[in-house]
Amino acid sequence: MNFWDLFRGWCVDIVRRFWDRGEYRDVKWMQDVHDHWFFFWVKMKTYYTMKDLDEQIEEMFHDSRIDPPVFSEEVEGETPLGGTMRLRAPWVDEEND
Repeated sequence: MNFWDLFRGWCVDIVRRFWDRGEYRDVKWMQDVHDHWFFFWVKMKTYYTMKDLDEQIEEMFHDSRIDPPVFSEEVEGETPLGGTMRLRAPWVDEEND
């Protein structure tokens, strides 16, 4: 957004704030500003809404770390290939298995 688009959008926003309080509703030049620059107000509001949304999305996704699985095996065992082979998640407690 360039400076003049923001300026026009803020002018409409100020007019709307006055009108929300019940002031200056019958002022002709304020009605003209609102009617002719309403598009810039919508554009400005959309710009700031999307900017805020982008910031919220950035906060949602932090760098994640994936712990590698833990592999264990018995070299000597009951079969010609050896003993038991296990693959488990590192956060699993072996004592509770």
